[in-house]
Amino acid sequence: MEHVRLKYGTRISIVAFTSISIALSNLFPSQGASVLDLLPGGSQSPGYYGVTFEERQSGYGENVSVITSNVAVADRVNGVPAMFLCSSMDDPQCSKGAQVTAQLILPPCIAATDRMCVEGLSIGSSSTAMEPALLEKEIASLKTPADSITGLPRGGGPSMWSSPNVTNKSGTKTYGVNVRVMYFQNREKAGSAGKRNAPITLTSMRVSVFPVSVTAGKYYPLESYSTFNSDGGATYGIRPTGNDYDNLADCAWTDSGSCAKYVDFADNTRVGLSLRMGSEMTGWLYGRMKNVGVEVSPLDNKFNKIYVEGEPVAAPGAYGFLKKSELKNNPKIDARIRLSSGEFGYNEMMNSSYSMASGYDPVGNFEDFQIFEPILKTKPGYRSQWVVSAGASANGYRATSSNACFDDKTKLLGIVTTNALIYSPAAPEFKDGTLNYKVAGLHHTEDGVTLTRGSYDLAIRSSVARCVYGFTDAPFQASISVVGADGTEQTIATESVREDKKREWLFLSAQNFTFSAPTIKVKLVQDKPLSAAPSQSDKPMSSITAPSKQSAPVKKAAPKLKVINCIKGKMSKKVSGSNPKCPTGYKAK
Repeated sequence: MEHVRLKYGTRISIVAFTSISIALSNLFPSQGASVLDLLPGGSQSPGYYGVTFEERQSGYGENVSVITSNVAVADRVNGVPAMFLCSSMDDPQCSKGAQVTAQLILPPCIAATDRMCVEGLSIGSSSTAMEPALLEKEIASLKTPADSITGLPRGGGPSMWSSPNVTNKSGTKTYGVNVRVMYFQNREKAGSAGKRNAPITLTSMRVSVFPVSVTAGKYYPLESYSTFNSDGGATYGIRPTGNDYDNLADCAWTDSGSCAKYVDFADNTRVGLSLRMGSEMTGWLYGRMKNVGVEVSPLDNKFNKIYVEGEPVAAPGAYGFLKKSELKNNPKIDARIRLSSGEFGYNEMMNSSYSMASGYDPVGNFEDFQIFEPILKTKPGYRSQWVVSAGASANGYRATSSNACFDDKTKLLGIVTTNALIYSPAAPEFKDGTLNYKVAGLHHTEDGVTLTRGSYDLAIRSSVARCVYGFTDAPFQASISVVGADGTEQTIATESVREDKKREWLFLSAQNFTFSAPTIKVKLVQDKPLSAAPSQSDKPMSSITAPSKQSAPVKKAAPKLKVINCIKGKMSKKVSGSNPKCPTGYKAK
């Protein structure tokens, strides 16, 4: 692992590492100041090891399309890993490894027949309706060709769009869209014995919409090149084509003569994004936004149109420092740093007089957060984010579920979003009659006094919710509660439950709960059935409920949901349904 201080006006590069490592928060622009600027005594203070947890915005060197080939662990020489840069799937470099990975940035859709692309962006606010944004251009970034043998799509660059009316906090109306997908191919063996035509698998997706302010200056397109790690393993790098350039901090991308700087959303902005995606990238989505809306429609038997709408949320990161000399007094932290860095990187870090900082991706990372939590504080200077992901997270955590109702991979089943620092990429767990979702974060904001307030939104197909609970097609009541790690139920200041007009989606929201490791619980209660049994077409293929032999359903208009306030001492909650009732121990207000 490499730790670097950036100096502008000299040629720098971003190098990909194949050893166990974690992203450097001081290498890739993040939300606000570098963590090294927060050192006791300032950024030049020597002898510290720093750490961050944050869902950072991608650096300019990450928003590119690249194909690489990796040597399998069993084929490494003296344990040294290797990663080879490929210009295409047919590049002989790809035959040097057995495991091929393609990181692709999806381009904007141009023709009606285009697939795996960004169809459109809409921007609105509390005072303006959602309006389509105008596509300005696809960024001239590193790109990769489509592959007809495996069906790998073309890899493009991020796209820049302009809103007719909604300005961001910098006063511009420009927004960037970056849709990064990861494909994996196992050729089984390196060289000519490898299976060039082995199937590829779409493993993950990360979608982000972000405001930008385009700055003119000495900026250049990027180039890729082959190089070596400090431990001798082959790898690749990304760097600007020019030698003398302006400050690259906070650049979402660079182009000839310009840098698109990350800026913040204006308050009350609402974003909608439409994608044409492969049906395998559905299932369960997760991310950062609130007041979510979602629509899915098939384009053909392999692709869907997915539209996601929501408001960006401020998701503060966390940081902490220890003197290197004190690591031996914190064995859990010391052991985790050794694991992340490897022995070579750990010894290099300890022998250096410089202060260094590493970053951890927060998705699913409850274990590392618990290890470092005693030294963590809320990081200042964060921006609002609009992010949707699917599949494996950046740190390798994958959504898993033992519930058969979540097995259907042919359509979008649900999406869960939150501003919590740590959150799960998986669907809520059904346990003891409730859908449970775990989050974690720091108790206070950066001032150390104000409580951090959490948001949680769950959108789930009504048919999936009914499958989980074994319900018929009758209406149901829903309630939300937030339970702390000590088992104490919190008072939620804001809660909402609604079902769409077609009764296809159920939307639930909880706002203003506190941390550090609460569990959000959703409970559904069946009303009197409208019919004897749900339609089998409305249930996932994995449902094991036998069809009813009773009469066919009687079609009725979807009943209007009613909402009541229930109180229990100082606690209150809202319950909705066609005939809502307060939970045991609560009274209607």
